[in-house]
Amino acid sequence: MARRRRSVETALRQEVPPGSGVLVALSGGRDSCVLLRGLLKIQGILKLRVEACHIDHGLRPNSGRDGDFVSSACKELGVACAIERLGARPAKSNLEAWARVQRYRVLREVLERRKLDWIVTAHNANDVAETLLIRLFANKELNSIERCDARRRVIRPLLGVTRSQIDEYAATRGIAHVEDPTNTDTSLVRNRIRHNLLPLLEHSFDPSMAWILAERAQALAQDCEALQVVADEVAQGLGGLQLGDAAWVTRAHSALAGVPYGVRWRAVQALLVPVLAYEAGEKVAAAVCSLLEKGSGKVQLRGGLALTGDRFGLALHPPKTLRLSEA
Repeated sequence: MARRRRSVETALRQEVPPGSGVLVALSGGRDSCVLLRGLLKIQGILKLRVEACHIDHGLRPNSGRDGDFVSSACKELGVACAIERLGARPAKSNLEAWARVQRYRVLREVLERRKLDWIVTAHNANDVAETLLIRLFANKELNSIERCDARRRVIRPLLGVTRSQIDEYAATRGIAHVEDPTNTDTSLVRNRIRHNLLPLLEHSFDPSMAWILAERAQALAQDCEALQVVADEVAQGLGGLQLGDAAWVTRAHSALAGVPYGVRWRAVQALLVPVLAYEAGEKVAAAVCSLLEKGSGKVQLRGGLALTGDRFGLALHPPKTLRLSEA
């Protein structure tokens, strides 16, 4: 039996801060069009200022048509809408990662220009379920999609709403949208999960499978957040990573020795962030834990750097040919 879930409008009323100015990331697809119409439906109740931004990634020959649709729809609804186009993608960059970074950069620029409070995206329970499965299959850390990202001023109020609910909301209200043809390309892992695996799980095990997986993903995210709080306390107790200080390496090894693995690698990752300006991830952080334990060795890092350890402490320098597995 399908489990009871919040409706689109109930989720929006509960998740969107009253009295705020919101910028809807409006692709023109069904999910974001439902998000916009739902926000407009409760706009008076929450006293919201609602605007939209469409970003043309320039990855399809006819991608400009989506912007034309969005512009026309927003004009009809009386919603201010910014149409933005991304520049050329740098050679050899990861397409998905590049698009995500650039998309949020542009949204933040429009947010500040229009003096709004929050970027609102249409990520839903199915997106969370798909992300969980993707990361499981790739043996990656089980990070989930955050409901609220205060640093980037992003909220995702529909994470507890399934795509089938969104489809029903759009159908019963005649909400027009455009279809991205890449969404049916099953050569992409996410699309294979979306069109093949999740329907199989829902048919063979539970019609609420997408919602169940999304709930578990959110619970895992909360557990990881709790571990990170403890890890940050451990890192703060060490006063930050000290390069060129052998005494600090000894102190760090002693402080981390009795700490559970899940806290230990997160603490080391937290120590590395001010130095590297990015989160190194479990594999690299675990290798640095090993380096601290041995007091010597080398760990390869991104950006042409390596972290080495010897009797003088830790040092960052340009690496020689060495793989992480050798550290």
